[in-house]
Amino acid sequence: MSRSALFLPMTTATMLGVGAIAAAAQDNSDLEARVSQRLESARAELIEIRRDLHRHPELSGQEERTAGVIAERLRQLGLEVRTGIGGHGVVGWLTGDKSGPVVAFRADMDAVRSAADDPVEFRSVTPGVRHICGHDVHTTIGLALAEGLSAVREELAGSVMLIFQPAEESATGARAMLADGIFEDEKPSAIFAYHTTPMQVGQLATAHEALMPGRDRVQVTVTGTGDLESAAAEVRRRIQAVGTVSPEQATSPTTPDFVFVQIGRPRRVSSDTFTVTATITTAVQAMGPVEEQLSDLSFDGVTVELDYRERVIAGVTNDPELARRAIATAAATTGVDTVFMVESMAPAFSEDFGSFQDSVPGVMFFLGVSNAEKGWVGMPHSPGYVADEEAIFVGARAMAAVLLDLLRSP
Repeated sequence: MSRSALFLPMTTATMLGVGAIAAAAQDNSDLEARVSQRLESARAELIEIRRDLHRHPELSGQEERTAGVIAERLRQLGLEVRTGIGGHGVVGWLTGDKSGPVVAFRADMDAVRSAADDPVEFRSVTPGVRHICGHDVHTTIGLALAEGLSAVREELAGSVMLIFQPAEESATGARAMLADGIFEDEKPSAIFAYHTTPMQVGQLATAHEALMPGRDRVQVTVTGTGDLESAAAEVRRRIQAVGTVSPEQATSPTTPDFVFVQIGRPRRVSSDTFTVTATITTAVQAMGPVEEQLSDLSFDGVTVELDYRERVIAGVTNDPELARRAIATAAATTGVDTVFMVESMAPAFSEDFGSFQDSVPGVMFFLGVSNAEKGWVGMPHSPGYVADEEAIFVGARAMAAVLLDLLRSP
C-alpha cells in the first residue's frame, strides 16, 4: 500500500456475511485436500521462508535478495521461472498436464521504512526497514501456492501464473511489469491478490466491485508579476474544497463517493513562481471538479496552470462476476462465517494491483492477520505490526481453491 496511507481498523467497517452463497462453489474437494496435505507437510519450511524474508526486508526497487529467494524456491518446485521483469519482478509458471486456461496470483515483495523496534523474535536486521505491510506474508502465500498446487500438477487443466511484484509501495511496480511485457506471451483470464488487514486470522473480506480508491496527483503552477502568494493560497483553498471528507473523517467508514484531499502548503519556486501540490484519493472522477474550482480564479498579473494526473495509483476495483464466484469458493473452503463482504470503504489508502486489473479481470481479498488472544495486531504501516503466520495457510488454502475452481470450469 502507498506509504502515505491512513488505515482503517477493519473491525469498525460495516460487513455483510456471505451466507448461503458458498453453495454455488465448484467441488474440488479431493484436489483441495491434497493441496492442504502438501501445505501441512511444508508448514515449517514455509514459516521459515517468511521469517527469512522478514529478517531481510528490501525497499521498493531494491528487492534483489527477495527475488533471488523466490526464484530459487520456484525452480526447486519445477516451475518455469522468469526474472528481472519490471525491475526485480519474478514470474513462476506452474503448468498442468492438461490443457486449459491461465489464471494468476500476484504477491508484492517490498518493505517500508520504519525506525521502530521490531516486536518479533525474527526481527529485521536491516536498520530502518521493516515488513509492516505484510508483503512478506503475501510473498510466502505465493510460494505456498506453488508448493501446494505442485502436488496436483497432473490434475491441473491449465496453468497458474505466480507473479511476484516489486515496488508496490512506490506504486510503480505493476505498471513496470506490464510495460516489460509480462502478459505479452500469454494473458491470464483472471488475476487475484491479497492484502493483510487487522481482521482476525482466519477471516477474509472483499467487495463485488470497488474495494480501494485510486489516487490522483495534482500540481498547480502559479506564475506572473501579481500577488502570487495570495493567488497560490486561494488555489490551495479551492482544491481543498473539492474534498468530501476531512482528515478526521478519513479514518472512519464512509460511502464510496468520497474525495479525500491531502494538500501541501504553497511553495515558492522562484521570484515569479509558486507551486501547489495535492494528492486526491477518490473513487470518482475528480478532475472536473478541480478544473471547475479553478476556472474563474482571477488575479491581476497571475497565470495559473493545472497539471492533473489521474490514477497515479490505480486503486482496486474487482470484477463483479469473478468476485461472486471467488467469494463463494473461498467461503466453501474456509467457512461461511469467515468470509465477509465489505459494505463501505476506508478512504485514505490505495494499491497498485488495479494496474493489473486494467488488463485482466481481477479480485483482491483482504486477509486477516491479527490475533486478539496473543495481542497481535496486523495494522499495516503501524509500528507494532505483527501478523499471525497461520494467515499464510488460511490464505493459501482459500486461494488454491479459487484457482482450482477456475481451472476446473473456466
